[in-house]
Amino acid sequence: MRKPFNPEKELLNYCQHICHVHKQTVRQNKKTGTWYWDYPAMAAICHDRECYVKRASYSHYPQKKEFHRVLEKKLLTLGEIGKRSTRPGKRNNIIGNCAEQHAANIFMKQCDEANLSNLYFSKAMRPRTKQIIDYCDNCKDIFPNL
Repeated sequence: MRKPFNPEKELLNYCQHICHVHKQTVRQNKKTGTWYWDYPAMAAICHDRECYVKRASYSHYPQKKEFHRVLEKKLLTLGEIGKRSTRPGKRNNIIGNCAEQHAANIFMKQCDEANLSNLYFSKAMRPRTKQIIDYCDNCKDIFPNL
């Protein structure tokens, strides 16, 4: 029988994985003198209510055609994907850039989920420092459970 997981523990493990991959990439790049990969700003885990199914991702610039149709429709209510939101009185992050948005997109596509209210999240963590960061205004407006 499957046991539920702890989203915060899974997030810490994911951030440690990101750091390990970063070290390996830097080591390889020193040998070849090629592309350099830096740490992502944030990482997050999207999961179901019971904590049996999860998908993790990190913040990165969005590809406009990559989002699940329901999530894309909600993102477009904030403005153009890939551009900063211009809503007054809000922290205006780039729409579609957040780790939560990418993790939700992967979850929705792979788990055939079409309801944003069924998505739950770990805290947002900075992989390099393991610092917990508050959710941005864009994510709070998109996901009802934040």
